[in-house]
Amino acid sequence: MRRVPLHRRLRLFLATGVAALLALAATGTASAIQPGGITDEARLMNELFWIVTIAGLVVFVLVAAALVYAMIRYRRQGDELPPQFHGGAKIEAAMVGVPVVIVIALFTISMITLVQIDDKAEDDALTIEVTGFQFSWQFAYNMDDLGTNTDAAAEGTIAIIGTPQNDPVLVMPVDEPVEFLLKSNDVIHSFYVKDFLYKLDLIPGRENSFTVTARETGDFSAQCAELCGTNHALMRFVVRVVERDEFDAWVAEEAARQLGTGTRVSASGQ
Repeated sequence: MRRVPLHRRLRLFLATGVAALLALAATGTASAIQPGGITDEARLMNELFWIVTIAGLVVFVLVAAALVYAMIRYRRQGDELPPQFHGGAKIEAAMVGVPVVIVIALFTISMITLVQIDDKAEDDALTIEVTGFQFSWQFAYNMDDLGTNTDAAAEGTIAIIGTPQNDPVLVMPVDEPVEFLLKSNDVIHSFYVKDFLYKLDLIPGRENSFTVTARETGDFSAQCAELCGTNHALMRFVVRVVERDEFDAWVAEEAARQLGTGTRVSASGQ
């Protein structure tokens, strides 16, 4: 049997190597672009992302290796027609069975993650009502629904209202579950915080909700991710995650400014 010339085999291996490098480069780019997330839910989604990415990379390498092997091992050697056969029960079973197993495994892992991140908030969790409008945001805090230290007898609501020229700041405490209630007054908007790895639409006439528990403090940029009109690009806001003491102090300051001095903001009466 005539051997395949070395230079041809090298070209095939080079092509496979280039494909593998492109796959690794794509994975590296995804790693650089996608943040790890600052919430428990985001980290679960990030783990799922890498499971799917690594599974896809493994499948690519195996398929590419099998393809290169077949191209070299069964390359045409002359004018003689090789033995012909039709079908192969083992090969066909593997071609059907392996993808089915992979899909079922990824589906199961994805459903487990989805159930975890869509878990409803406890009744005593802080609730922030988010209203989207052309072209900014309103963040409302009910004084009797502030999470830890809430005074059930407190009354009133404080609201942070932004404008296209002034990005509003959504303040929330770290290490506590926070429920967001989303609604729109006009058209469909989309509440997107990159470091939450999460996006949810605000739909007129409907209230959507989700819950996150932030694990890092700091300021994080956010925006509307649904084309909602001429000044859609101006619908930005900032998520500020702070310690509980700082959050309580901020609430007290806003309550005094918006509701008047002496407003109760916690069970301690402060």
